[in-house]
Amino acid sequence: MKKMILAGMTCMVLLLVVCTAGCINMGSDSIVGSWYSQDEYYSSGVYYDLKYVFDADGTGTEYWYISYSGKLDDTYDFTWKNVGNGEYLVSFVEPFYLSGSTLYDDYDITYYKK
Repeated sequence: MKKMILAGMTCMVLLLVVCTAGCINMGSDSIVGSWYSQDEYYSSGVYYDLKYVFDADGTGTEYWYISYSGKLDDTYDFTWKNVGNGEYLVSFVEPFYLSGSTLYDDYDITYYKK
């Protein structure tokens, strides 16, 4: 009888683990992934399309593509931190804001995730 009770309890624990496995956030942040600018960014007489890649380890890379040619002009490595309420700091200075599936910055650039 004790073996049946132990087997039943083991099955219940396994069922609980399997059922809740998809509901637990394992530390993945919504910002992780590739984000593309919806708007062009103008700097020094050139229009750029920007791409930010946020990695799960708190690092990332910013890519600057010349808008008219699509040629990669420059890249910058950065770190990022989730400071709460949908706000993120890139390299602990520049704020980004995540609202649903939209990311935006203080330069009025909107980004979408691919």
